[in-house]
Amino acid sequence: MISHVADPDPARTTKPMTMPFPDEPKGHWWSRMSPWLWGLLALAVLAATQVPRLSHVFSADSSPRAVAATSAPGLSGVAYSQAMVESMNFANTDLRGARMVNLDLRGKEFRGVDAAGAMFSGSLLDGADFSGADLRGADFSGACLQGSDLTGAKLAGANFTGADVAGTSTNHAATSSALGWNSVVTSSRCAQS
Repeated sequence: MISHVADPDPARTTKPMTMPFPDEPKGHWWSRMSPWLWGLLALAVLAATQVPRLSHVFSADSSPRAVAATSAPGLSGVAYSQAMVESMNFANTDLRGARMVNLDLRGKEFRGVDAAGAMFSGSLLDGADFSGADLRGADFSGACLQGSDLTGAKLAGANFTGADVAGTSTNHAATSSALGWNSVVTSSRCAQS
């Protein structure tokens, strides 16, 4: 049973506060806004800034520049066959991204060629002239390059893993930026050539 107990100290009575303290600053209107209202305000700002982007993404414009901006990059070079390369001279040509895989390219002229990112993996390139060529990022894995000339060629990031580079003319600075230059030869085609 609970009964009413009087406060033994009559001096300690509480008075209801009717007016705020004069020293207390008034709050600004934005500090009294509800969190829900802040969320709606943030969504409105986000929608206002993203609508132009969304309209561009979902537009029906199928121009090549719109497709190129959204499509993933792919191999851009030509895929060569043995019949295509029989009588070709590749000096000073653009072979960026070209695919010359498992071809007989012995003694071919590639002087000054731009073959950045090209694929020569498994090809016979014995005695080929790549002097002054841009071969950055090219793939020569498993290729035969015996006696080829790579003097002055840019080889940064070129992959020579498993390639036979015996007797190749080049400078040490260029081969230090190439991948797998001193790797173990994996191709048995080099011995057959």
